[in-house]
Amino acid sequence: MAARKSKLWQLIGSPTISKTDIETANVNKDNLVSYVFSVKKDQITYNAIMQIFGNYDGKCLAYPYDLLEVPVGTFTYYTDKEKTKTKSNTNKFTTTVGVYLFNVFLRDFNFSRLFDGYINKTINKKVYGGIEQKLSYALLEDDITTQELKEFEDTVQWFMPFETVLTPNHTEKMITCTKAIGKKKEELIKKYKKEIEAGDPVIAERIEQELLKFATEYIGDDPSMDTILSGAGGDFDNNFKNMFVMKGAIADPDPNAKQKYRIVTGNYIDGIPAEEYAIVAGAGVQGAYARGKKTEIGGYYEKLFVAAYQNLSLDPRGSDCGTKGYITVSLDKNNIKDYIYSYVINNNGTYTLIDSKNMDSFVGKTVKLRFASMCISKTGICNKCAGELFYLLDDTRVGINLAQIPDTLKLRSMKGFHNSIIQTQKMDVEKAFFPWDKE
Repeated sequence: MAARKSKLWQLIGSPTISKTDIETANVNKDNLVSYVFSVKKDQITYNAIMQIFGNYDGKCLAYPYDLLEVPVGTFTYYTDKEKTKTKSNTNKFTTTVGVYLFNVFLRDFNFSRLFDGYINKTINKKVYGGIEQKLSYALLEDDITTQELKEFEDTVQWFMPFETVLTPNHTEKMITCTKAIGKKKEELIKKYKKEIEAGDPVIAERIEQELLKFATEYIGDDPSMDTILSGAGGDFDNNFKNMFVMKGAIADPDPNAKQKYRIVTGNYIDGIPAEEYAIVAGAGVQGAYARGKKTEIGGYYEKLFVAAYQNLSLDPRGSDCGTKGYITVSLDKNNIKDYIYSYVINNNGTYTLIDSKNMDSFVGKTVKLRFASMCISKTGICNKCAGELFYLLDDTRVGINLAQIPDTLKLRSMKGFHNSIIQTQKMDVEKAFFPWDKE
């Protein structure tokens, strides 16, 4: 990938900018760094965003990805809920203008303490999801209030209209990329002509992956990829593929069709060829039918779960059925969240609750856990077996929540209506159905 051109902004002397210039967002190249280091969350306004990141005549004052050198002692945040103790960075570090301003919001909402200070990472879908998860735990554990979280979420939503300013998702290179991709696609279509005519979905997927790899290298670090790569919108293997590469394999909606799949080599930006149009139209029929049937099945199972489990509830807080049963779980960074707020049985018979403050200490350990299915209470599920999550949520009628299982499956199938990817997987039949023979 070609390196993106970014400017390095450094502070010369002490931050010097007037209060009036901050409040009116009177920002220029001479006071930009001072502004960024001095501004508060309530002063980052529409005018401020446009002054800094707005593109006028092909130029802007700064890009979100421009580098910013942060001197020692510049980023100061509270370390406690009551805002009585502060801490500052003890080392100089390099970040970006966009990430620093995002941390200004976390700092001024008094959330930086939850993340041990400054988050010096690209704020993509994964990182932001981790932030949201951490804030959810903090809310459950009374480290933040509902009002504080609400105001933070409102602020994040306020930024949404600036998406085209901060991460333009269409550039000349993106819009015209089909010219370059098209040449590569013609070579592959010619190479796999027989397989395409036969409707081979494996070959269609192979062509798509080769073209997507080519497109990645061709577009490189163009700003138009920011929205896709960040996870904020669009999907490279689905949206980009359909728009700029090819529609790919489509299952014939006719259950009696001799050829189960047909391959569409056209894309939406160039237009679907006339000879492939009927195939694409058939995909719409199939998607709508499948969505309707999955919704019907999912809705039925939701009602079934509600009827079957609606009487299931938790015993009063502090209850303990006294069971000797437990489950043994090897905890890692991927599954630890599934067991948060559960009780670990210590070697001396006492219990430790897994929460957001100690969960990292359990990663890599195999523990014994109290578990709902092991409860021997005659009146419901006791507190020790159920853990603390539903008590923290003030939701002790847990049986109703079991409807989330079929509901999740239903929503996943409905989401598939918007995803036309046909993927293939290699499976070792012996390993899948006779795993004991492979041990």
